[in-house]
Amino acid sequence: MSSININHSIGDQIIENKRNLSLEIFKELHIHHPETYPEELLEGLLPYLDHLIELTGQSLLRNHDNAPAVYSWGKEVGKLSTEHGTPLPTTISKVTLYKKAILNSIIHWNDESLNNEMLVKVNIEIDEVFNTMISAFSEAYSDYSKQQLTKSEEKYLSLSTPVVPIFENLAILPLIGQVDGVRADMMITHVLDECKNLSIHQLIIDLSGVYEVNPLFQEGIMKLIDSLKLLGIEPALSGMRAEMSLKFIEVGINLTNIKIYQSLNKAIQNLQLNLTK
Repeated sequence: MSSININHSIGDQIIENKRNLSLEIFKELHIHHPETYPEELLEGLLPYLDHLIELTGQSLLRNHDNAPAVYSWGKEVGKLSTEHGTPLPTTISKVTLYKKAILNSIIHWNDESLNNEMLVKVNIEIDEVFNTMISAFSEAYSDYSKQQLTKSEEKYLSLSTPVVPIFENLAILPLIGQVDGVRADMMITHVLDECKNLSIHQLIIDLSGVYEVNPLFQEGIMKLIDSLKLLGIEPALSGMRAEMSLKFIEVGINLTNIKIYQSLNKAIQNLQLNLTK
């Protein structure tokens, strides 16, 4: 039998016996990872394993390119693994169990007609499927890491840029440290949401804790001020030192239409007075 015919024959065998193969794979998973794969997970996992087996069989039939489908399967399973807290090396190690079960079945079905050369060719075809799958696993974990980093940044931002209400309709935003492009964009979103939730009409942006002024910081502050005005919130600046003001002027930023106070105390006193009038 030619290598093309044997590939088609094996591809058909794999698809026709996908449920038995799925059960065999789950058996191996249960033996090697009993705590992660208890028997009660069988019914929920079988559809995923059936799909994997079918994709593997299709790769041998060569009737269409199923690499995108394999990749999609890997991304979905990789995402599920991240949600269950399974480390990437553990997820990848399971591929060996998948492949072992499939190859053992192929050898059992074709013991007399499958020579070493044909087995090598079949193995190469199957390897392509699992290599694509591993690549998808890796991307799923990379996506998860980026999402976790974003969540951590957002949590840090909510702590490092708190909107602190001090009187009805009046709040303070104390800025500390550097403000880069990413933090500036996240800061604006966070601050605007907080001001809306707290029904703030006036916000004092206190710059006392900022010791390094760069173009990204200046741009971020001006974006925040413009965004507050669009929402009908009156912004004011406090704690702006002389050298900081000069740097704003040097880049052509006009602060004449913004209330600026030497200290936070003076800003609070003046704005509180305005609120009580």
